Amino acid sequence: MKPGPKLTAAVILLLILIWGSTWAVIRVGLVGIPPLTGVALRFGIASLLLFSIGLARGVRFGAGRYEKAIWWSSALLSFSTSYVVVYWAEQYVPSGLAAVLWATFPLILAILAHFMIPGEQIRPVSLVGTLIGFAGIGVIYSEDFALLGGPNVLFASIVLLISPLVSALANVVIKRWGKGVHPISLTAVPMGMT
Repeated sequence: MKPGPKLTAAVILLLILIWGSTWAVIRVGLVGIPPLTGVALRFGIASLLLFSIGLARGVRFGAGRYEKAIWWSSALLSFSTSYVVVYWAEQYVPSGLAAVLWATFPLILAILAHFMIPGEQIRPVSLVGTLIGFAGIGVIYSEDFALLGGPNVLFASIVLLISPLVSALANVVIKRWGKGVHPISLTAVPMGMT
């Protein structure tokens, strides 16, 4: 059954709210919660919710060697490394600048996919679209670039770029080798492993 336009619009708005506020929420959370604790709480709670949804929907959480390898790569790259880096860096980097730096993700993903996934070559129109999107985010948060000269900000900004790189690598691994692993399993288990 296909969702109606109102439900689709509501889900899109919810995703915009959640993903658009991620950087600011992380920054606010770091006031009272250390980075590793913040990552553990975030993904521990999310994993429990997704496991519950998966069990209610009859998702099979298989434990074959193949599925375990996909889980581990996703846990280590997408959730552990990526978010520990983000949470650590946001102690020094303003949330707007973190959003701009993380916006390199589609470009990094396109480059990695070009070389690692057969048939996923970068098309000029895709490259132009990605660069326009990145430039738009840069314009929105351009005031934060003035803070790059502050103590620790430049170093933390460079370190933060590890996050979209390892997340893009995880996405390439999942796209190339993760077929057949249910999306809820592919998310809930690695989050729980984090």
